[in-house]
Amino acid sequence: MKKKLALLFHTLRYLKPIQLYWRFYLKVNQKLAFSTVIKQPLCVGAIDFVPPIAKHASHENAQFCFLNEYGSAAFPVDWNNDKASKLWLYNLHYFDYLNQSIIDQSVALDLIQDWIKCNPVGQGNGWEPYTLSLRIVNWVKFLSQFSLKDEQLSPVYESLFLQSRFLYKHLEYHLLGNHLFKNGVALMFAGNFFDSKEAQCWLTKGRQIILSQTKEQVLEDGGHFERSPMYHVLILEDILDCLNLDRAKPCLSSSDSAYLTEKASAMLGFLTDILHPDNEIPFFNDSALNIAPRPEAICDYADRLRIPYSRAVADSRLIEKPSFGLLVLQNQLSKMMFDVGCIGPDYLPGHAHCDTLSYELSLAGKRCIVNSGTYQYAGSERNKFRATKAHNTVQIDGVEQHEIWSTFRVARRAYPLNISVDKDNSEEIKCSASVSSFKQLIGNPVHRRNVSYQKEQIIISDVIEGEGEHVAESYIHLHPDVNILNQSNDVLQCKLGETVFSIQALDTLKIHTESAWFSAEFGLKTESTVVVLRKQAMSPFSFGYSIIF
Repeated sequence: MKKKLALLFHTLRYLKPIQLYWRFYLKVNQKLAFSTVIKQPLCVGAIDFVPPIAKHASHENAQFCFLNEYGSAAFPVDWNNDKASKLWLYNLHYFDYLNQSIIDQSVALDLIQDWIKCNPVGQGNGWEPYTLSLRIVNWVKFLSQFSLKDEQLSPVYESLFLQSRFLYKHLEYHLLGNHLFKNGVALMFAGNFFDSKEAQCWLTKGRQIILSQTKEQVLEDGGHFERSPMYHVLILEDILDCLNLDRAKPCLSSSDSAYLTEKASAMLGFLTDILHPDNEIPFFNDSALNIAPRPEAICDYADRLRIPYSRAVADSRLIEKPSFGLLVLQNQLSKMMFDVGCIGPDYLPGHAHCDTLSYELSLAGKRCIVNSGTYQYAGSERNKFRATKAHNTVQIDGVEQHEIWSTFRVARRAYPLNISVDKDNSEEIKCSASVSSFKQLIGNPVHRRNVSYQKEQIIISDVIEGEGEHVAESYIHLHPDVNILNQSNDVLQCKLGETVFSIQALDTLKIHTESAWFSAEFGLKTESTVVVLRKQAMSPFSFGYSIIF
């Protein structure tokens, strides 16, 4: 009981007052009557969008597929199947499949009408604000392709209007972050689609949310403040969608449009700088492939909207993203992303992993050393993939870097300290940072990581500062495509494609290999190998390894 109370205290103390107020407000508001009366005929206006990003194909051959799990799309659809996971059902209610590249429009309209019949106002997963937000945008994009005089669409318009009204009264100020951003986008779309005084209120509120949240959520270096590359792409798509909406049917002032364009440009530049050579995102915090649009699709969308952006010079040895907390080190043979940032905003750490001072590495264009990914958004294995030992960093005395608990909770959390970069030597880049993770342990140990990035090797030296005796473990997760050729006490020889490389322990420390899991996509995991270095000593002490290629 005391432990649970401590977890709650160290979680709640970081929240903003508005989050606490809105938790109370929504509980009260849920008991208030919600009017389903629409007092005047609905008028909608055509929106001639520049083609937005086609969504991942998730409806095909009378089946849905979300998170690599299949379900029946036969009518009537089981919209609230209690055997399906919560996130799977959310995806079902998002209606992304309306805007996948190939879908029969009559089937799509049947799905919309079936949803309306099976989901009474305010009931079920489909009426949660986040699912409402995504569905409203998807319906508006889809319906804009139809003749707006079609009488068959009248009940659809009525449902969409009520969904928008419901969302307006249930905004996610208790969560903030990407959830509130999605709410704002949906209100802008609905407010621009309908022509009424009520819809004008939605539009005004949506604009206010988008502009204020863009200012808070998009960092100075163009990164998204939740420090998840996947959510970075999702928010970037939202901003591009808002600019698309404005250009099709103006709803922003020229200065606001210019501001969002500037932020979109910065986010595009950030994204292109941090990608692996396979042009996909790295796995820091909650990140997975095939949830957000592919970076290539985002860039193509920006090109269609004529939004300029620039990336770092191709031969830049070092790209610094100080606000996000990422150092990108690269040369002709390798590319390394070193995480020296916070886990996210203190009041919103729900997508945080214990990955501070972790890194990812590609060799010869292929992923070589990777974080473990994100296998689940809920369930018994979620926190295993969030844990320190699932990342390429150091754990002391078996204590997690950040006190992760429940599904999206973090109690006590650590912060990066003393970040330094030395790039004066043309043959070597030196960077280092510390993390304040383990101060609750006797002796207040602190982990400091020093990285020496050279043309044909990388040296990782970890120092455990403080007092007392401690056990430190350093993890190195090999991509499943890496094959181990030979292993001795202190050297591991590996092959990735045609590239041979070795991991060599410093100070003849013994190398251990263990089985692990790697998840590039939700619901999929592949067996992999994790290299483990352990050292027990009186602090301060150091240990580490070199990667030679």
